[in-house]
Amino acid sequence: MARYRVGIDIGGTFTDLCVLDEQGGEVFNSKVLSTPADLPQGVMNALDEFFGDGRVPEDVAFLFHATTIATNALLERKGAKTWLLISEGFTGIYETPELGEVRSATYDYLSYPKPPMLVRQRETIQIPERIDFRGNVLRALDEAETRKRLARLEGTGVESVAVCLLFSFMNAAHERRLRELVAEVVPDAQVYLSCETLPQIREYPRLTTTVVNAYVAPVVNRYIHRLEAALKSRRITKPLYIMQSNGGSLTGAALRDIPVRMIESGPAAGVLGAAHLGRMTDQLKIISFDMGGTTAKAGIIQDGEPRIVPRFQAGDWLISTPSLDLVEIGAGGGSIAWIDKSGLLKVGPQSAGADPGPACYPGGGALPTVTDADVTLGWLNPEFFVGGKFSLDAGAADRAITTHIAEPLKLSAIEAANGIIKIVSSNMVEALRLVTVSRGEDPRDYVLVAFGGAGPVHAALLAQELKIPRVLIPAAPGVHAAMGLLVSDLKRDYVQTHFADLQEVEVGEIQRRFEAMEAVAQQEFESQGIPRERIVHERAIDLRYSIQKYELPVPVVRSGLKPDAKAGWRRAFDEIHEKHFGSRAEDQKVEVVNYRLTTKVIVPKPAIIESPSGGEKCDVALKARRKAYFDGWRDTPIYDRGKLVSGNRLRGPAIIEQMDSTTVVHPGQEARIDRFGNVIIDINGDRP
Repeated sequence: MARYRVGIDIGGTFTDLCVLDEQGGEVFNSKVLSTPADLPQGVMNALDEFFGDGRVPEDVAFLFHATTIATNALLERKGAKTWLLISEGFTGIYETPELGEVRSATYDYLSYPKPPMLVRQRETIQIPERIDFRGNVLRALDEAETRKRLARLEGTGVESVAVCLLFSFMNAAHERRLRELVAEVVPDAQVYLSCETLPQIREYPRLTTTVVNAYVAPVVNRYIHRLEAALKSRRITKPLYIMQSNGGSLTGAALRDIPVRMIESGPAAGVLGAAHLGRMTDQLKIISFDMGGTTAKAGIIQDGEPRIVPRFQAGDWLISTPSLDLVEIGAGGGSIAWIDKSGLLKVGPQSAGADPGPACYPGGGALPTVTDADVTLGWLNPEFFVGGKFSLDAGAADRAITTHIAEPLKLSAIEAANGIIKIVSSNMVEALRLVTVSRGEDPRDYVLVAFGGAGPVHAALLAQELKIPRVLIPAAPGVHAAMGLLVSDLKRDYVQTHFADLQEVEVGEIQRRFEAMEAVAQQEFESQGIPRERIVHERAIDLRYSIQKYELPVPVVRSGLKPDAKAGWRRAFDEIHEKHFGSRAEDQKVEVVNYRLTTKVIVPKPAIIESPSGGEKCDVALKARRKAYFDGWRDTPIYDRGKLVSGNRLRGPAIIEQMDSTTVVHPGQEARIDRFGNVIIDINGDRP
């Protein structure tokens, strides 16, 4: 019987593996260096550490994966050669996003730098056709003329074609026919239709989402194909489930046509793990903080569930698919410290990544990074990095900081290292403010769950700055995102625009539209071998006042579609609107804009083995003492996390070491071990 649930998360520096033995409850964790030149190889290296120990690959029950392959292809502008087909006369849509659609344009529309176009005007073909906002054909598709215009695609090396015609979400006939016509000219190119990628109102978001989807799809599909082939060579034949931006997983096969939904794949997994920990420990208001080698990500969890937004910004590009609410900045262990033209110290967003890596790494780069500063301050043990898999060169870290930072600024190496930490901490504090204060939330009401290889090193310092009272460090923080994959459900979001006055539309019509959407979702999930009884659907309608441009989602209970249901939706919308905007307009008509369906398959959550109980004293876990810098050198006890048990307490300064991360407790703070083996740091040192 299959027994292993496997989670694999590829980061910029490390590839993390977490395996749960569903029969015995044991958890195996591992970190290996990522292999940027051949990402599937890093996955295989991680799997070999587990299955190379006599275990049987055929025993894999679930294989979940988080990857930044789509994100990197977009942000690094390394996607496919893409062309765009658009309704004749409307090529300007891509160049002129509506005011407010792009965050940087909100207050500076005339001079803001426009998002780079992934498809240039000369790679755009205007299609002679027109459909109106009701879905009626105003001008039939001129196939003869279209064939002439599509001839431009021949010999261009085009890999991917994005198709976005006006109002195709109301009538998709022209887009679907274009797919057939393109195949006649360039049969090897893949065609991505807006009516399938995002069948939703608003031209610019639909267009840019479709273009991004087409741009990253060939890169993602090649990666999925290579990874699935590599897994098969290791005798792992179970479907590969990949994390989406919305916090749910889908098979690689299901995501091949909609890889744009993978843009926030990696960060989403960590937030799910934080939410799971929160539910276990009765902490329902959580800030999720993930600091790896390249970036730091922050998310917010309320009432035990991550906050979801209908659209998000990926670099310069607007993506109109549901995503966990995340803020991401270029601040990680590999972030490079540098001096700008004004002589000011900066950290990031450039990163040394895994290749060449920080200066202290074996074969590392020449430039100083945050990790080099951590080593210089004595926070990281050069002989016990990643459980001693390789040693760090403290001398190389010191030389890099001295040469590039300390000497130009006339500082000592330790002053420069301390400055690097203060600068990167300031950057990360800003990210935490963006996900809390800017959303109207007080960070003092939350618990900070910190993970990633570098998260526990810096979390207590950030919490102190923001007056967050408590920090929770998971049992395996360095591979926490991989662990988060193991608690994810299978999930897909569907949307369909159809305008109607709420007062005039019949409840029966709303029921029929949802049933049609559910039939499609049901077929997709059942085709993956999932029993019908395990599939659940959640409905919502997007409503707005008739005087408004934007809408808000209102849940629709499947069993609540009674003739008087509309009055309940109206009341719910007024309440939601007042909560979001501080006002309601009960004298205004309300319009239905979109129908939303979220289809899930709830995957059983693993039971976490509780930590053995012990007293407050933790002398047995004390492994050494060394000098560490906390605005002055302090003789600091070093603890072996594997020997800490529930009930243990320790006062800062203290450092807790384990295979996948290091936790730093600052002077004046107190740490304790809870019954699940989590480290709880009380920032003000007061006992609960």
